[in-house]
Amino acid sequence: MTQPPLETTADPGRAGYARSRDTRARILEAALAEAGDVGFHKTSIARIAARAGVALGNVNYHFGSKSKLLHELMATLSAELASRIHVSLPEDSDDFFVQERAGMLAYLAYLRDNPAYARLSDEVKLHEPELYQRAFDAWIEMGVARITAAIELGAIRAMASTEIHAVAHVMFGAHQFLDRLLQSAADPGDAAIADSYMRFVRAGLQSTHA
Repeated sequence: MTQPPLETTADPGRAGYARSRDTRARILEAALAEAGDVGFHKTSIARIAARAGVALGNVNYHFGSKSKLLHELMATLSAELASRIHVSLPEDSDDFFVQERAGMLAYLAYLRDNPAYARLSDEVKLHEPELYQRAFDAWIEMGVARITAAIELGAIRAMASTEIHAVAHVMFGAHQFLDRLLQSAADPGDAAIADSYMRFVRAGLQSTHA
């Protein structure tokens, strides 16, 4: 005897969650596009809503204010960048310099794929210094941890804690204006930029035992 086809009923709660998540993603995407075109602080919630194709009330419902939207946008982009760098690191090598070069190439690729990211970071630094400082501190903390681990493995020279923090700041600083280079006629390409960066890093950190 043939069984009747089973009826499937979509879970309305799950469907509603999916729609809500999609709406949030569209708003964040529209906010980033506006930031790249005119600057986040020059745009408006109304323009972002129109660009996302949602009602103005949806932006307020999901984010509450323009400032909170900015915070969410930067948190999302920072997490996306960190993830992009993490997955780029070669699993078959724990060499500090190999890992650092792979991370730089991932960063450059991210800048090319997301040209509004650097402009938005500059705006955050100017208009939301506390938000910028939190993100900055997080990146420095990761840099210090990475350098400390490499020292313990003997991959780079030994340094005092104060120098480790200084080096982490210098390495982070070396990333800050690369978006300008990528947009210039002098752009030599990602591999050349990464190689130049690594010569600088090796010269300062190479272990005498390597």
